[in-house]
Amino acid sequence: MKLLKIIQKNYVEIMISMIVVILLVLSFYPLYMLVIKSFKTISDDQSNPFGLPLIWSLENYQYAWIVIKPYMLNSLFVTIIQTVGIVSIGSFTAFAFVRFNFPYKNVIFYMIISLLMMPGIVTLTSQYELVNKLGLVNSHWGVILPAIAGSIPFATFLLRTSFSGVSTELLDAATIDGASDFQVYYNVMLPISKPIIWTLIITSFIGGWNDYLWPSLVLLDEKLHTLPIALVNFTTSYYGMTGGYGAPFAAYVISSLPLLIVFLLASKQFIAGLTSGSIKM
Repeated sequence: MKLLKIIQKNYVEIMISMIVVILLVLSFYPLYMLVIKSFKTISDDQSNPFGLPLIWSLENYQYAWIVIKPYMLNSLFVTIIQTVGIVSIGSFTAFAFVRFNFPYKNVIFYMIISLLMMPGIVTLTSQYELVNKLGLVNSHWGVILPAIAGSIPFATFLLRTSFSGVSTELLDAATIDGASDFQVYYNVMLPISKPIIWTLIITSFIGGWNDYLWPSLVLLDEKLHTLPIALVNFTTSYYGMTGGYGAPFAAYVISSLPLLIVFLLASKQFIAGLTSGSIKM
């Protein structure tokens, strides 16, 4: 009877806890299967697809690393340059909107922000035509430059909102002390806004690292392919030859490591940026 009364009294909390547990299982089970299958041999995977490996083998990881290594280097180059460009140009633009007064400042800002309302798929054809005319097809810069340009509206909106919260008196005091506008930007604004800067770095890095559609259209030469393209091709060819997913799953685990490293290095700043009020969720 006591147990029944407790259940009746805490019915809502129990239901919420059960829903949370179910969602956690649904979220982590695919990751569990990904890691487990990455250690299985082909015969082990076929005979025991859902159980633990009979022998924990690293052969899949050795083979996967040989296959994806050059494409991982391509992705690192594209993603790092892309992230640096987004953060640099976005922070410069946001600082200009906060620090300087110029004609039609608000109109220009809202015109930039309006671009956020336009789905990227709408401009895909015209963007490809522009890249083709500039001779950037089959070049990493054909991936990097459009990605930077397409991310500037969001970066400007995000950073301007954060920069607006910095005390004007602090910026004026730095100017009175003889700091140039760039010194105010670099030595005052960026350190104060570090959490939101890291939030933008992480979101930009993840977006660039996982991008598949645009690189697959622009990068025709296999040697220039980024990691998502290589993973799709590797999975298709490997399964066609062996009927298993061990090595491709190992490649997926390896490809996720840079994202995990970036997030672990900046997790505190990322969480601070999300909870600082700079992002209205």
